[in-house]
Amino acid sequence: MKIDEKIVTYFESCTSPVDKEGYLYKKGEIKTSYQKRWFVLKGNLLFYKDRAADRDAIGLIVLEGCTVELCESEEQFAFSLVWSEPGLRTYKFAAEDQAGQESWIKALLSANHNYLALLVMDMEKKYRGERQKALASYQSRQTSTLPMYAAPAAAAGPGLSAAGPTFQMPAISSKAASNRSPKLWPKRSANVVPINTPAPPIVDWSGVCLDYTREEFYGGDVQEENLIDFG
Repeated sequence: MKIDEKIVTYFESCTSPVDKEGYLYKKGEIKTSYQKRWFVLKGNLLFYKDRAADRDAIGLIVLEGCTVELCESEEQFAFSLVWSEPGLRTYKFAAEDQAGQESWIKALLSANHNYLALLVMDMEKKYRGERQKALASYQSRQTSTLPMYAAPAAAAGPGLSAAGPTFQMPAISSKAASNRSPKLWPKRSANVVPINTPAPPIVDWSGVCLDYTREEFYGGDVQEENLIDFG
């Protein structure tokens, strides 16, 4: 992997936040003994120098694609950085105690880009799950606020309530009713006696008696002179 030395130097010396720093024992490639070095972890880059007060780093390890493993060594609390690609070197380290070993292993695992990608995917999955729960809860609240209507009694027959069918007249707004002109009824002539006029006289017909037994009125022959000539 080609690395721009100027960019790496600037990144190491800039005031960007440090993920972890501290002393570790590093096993050399030429000198197989463990040497104490000061390590600074920024992103997926692991810088190391002789002392913490030194300005420039003496080495850099790119952590992309590596695996952190525990290893057997003459030093206690040892671990190693291993790459699956052939030809890449395996780095061995040792911490001062078990707590330091565990914290460094955790930090180095988190620095891997693949780990960060998996972490982002897991966070997105949790976000979608929480969003679906919130949406379902909102829909449930909306459904519970709808008005409830009682179903008609089964004994009254289909479509009818127990009290019989009920009909509702459509409501007429007061505004529409006020704008409508009154309907005039048509005038009708009726033989109605005014209230203020005196009542007509009552004729007593009890004394009048018509005798229809007489021949000239009932059952008799009609006289010729009484016939009407219609021409």
